[in-house]
Amino acid sequence: MKNAIIASLLIAVLPAMAQETGVDTTFTATSNPFVKYKYLGDPAALVDGKTLYLYAGHDQCPDRQERYVLNEWCILSTTDMKTWKEHSYKLKAVDFPWAKGEAWASQTIKRGDKYYWYVTAEHKSIHGKGIGVAVADSPTGPFIPVEKPLVTNNMTTKYTGISWDDIDPTAIVDDDGQAYLIWGNTQLY
Repeated sequence: MKNAIIASLLIAVLPAMAQETGVDTTFTATSNPFVKYKYLGDPAALVDGKTLYLYAGHDQCPDRQERYVLNEWCILSTTDMKTWKEHSYKLKAVDFPWAKGEAWASQTIKRGDKYYWYVTAEHKSIHGKGIGVAVADSPTGPFIPVEKPLVTNNMTTKYTGISWDDIDPTAIVDDDGQAYLIWGNTQLY
């Protein structure tokens, strides 16, 4: 019994320890939710070659509180839907010079030989959310944030008076190579 308790603790603690030391974490998905050692929200998928990548916000809400505290996004990948790797690289909302925090929904796409990670974060000086982008040569980073946001709340006040309408970005590349950014809450942009 004692060995079973120790083994259970190690299974729960080792992935978290690995993340703090910059080591990728490999685990096997056995049920839903398949990530059991941390809370992830708003996952978005990217298929690149034979690998599925998930980009998700990491909910770090303090104990005994009922709110979302998402400061960073995580990257997970799999080639068989059973064995997963959480990559040690994290993109943080505060990595964007214009953002003060709140790592909300995001989406990553590949265009040409670059990867573009579109994110939602709280703006430092303009009330409300903003949408920014970070660029990398690899789907696992490192991603370099673009200095200024692509969308800020003051750009869309004509359509809605809320400060969280500029969220949930997604991007597509049309057959002709033209890229489009789509986002919104109560209003589609």
